[in-house]
Amino acid sequence: MRMGVRPLSLLIVFFLFIVVGCSSKDFNTFDQEIFEESVPLLLIPDNPEIVTSVNCPTFVQSESTCTANIAGTEVTFVAEGPDASGQINIVSEFGIIWATDINQKVKAQLDSDLGISNQVTCSPNVRVAESGQIFSCMVIDPSGEVHFFVADMSDDQGNFHLRIDAGN
Repeated sequence: MRMGVRPLSLLIVFFLFIVVGCSSKDFNTFDQEIFEESVPLLLIPDNPEIVTSVNCPTFVQSESTCTANIAGTEVTFVAEGPDASGQINIVSEFGIIWATDINQKVKAQLDSDLGISNQVTCSPNVRVAESGQIFSCMVIDPSGEVHFFVADMSDDQGNFHLRIDAGN
């Protein structure tokens, strides 16, 4: 799954590089540190705080493969540029799975299997979409009893295997 930069992110990148370019003596001067600081917002606009590290080789006018740590998982992405106007395009080939989506899927599965309406809350808030990632889910049945489950991601499409969390 190849995802490009969202329109808002593109606008942010454009603004960032205009500011960087205008604040430097030479418009083509590229500030690596400012770029790396902006990557979390470009990769995960809704939760940039989950991007805990970014590492890109020093840019020249080209395409560079960079790494970032997202929710404890290292991912790679391509940074293209900077172009003549100082802009950089981020191309990621990984997906993100949100806990809210897993909450809904777990609820639908349990409600259907058990014939009762449950409340479901899964965490963490987000994971990289790949096999082996897990979400911990707390399920409250109509009587108020709490049950703990683990949703093990089986692929990068958000499919999972649900099992009882024996540790709780």
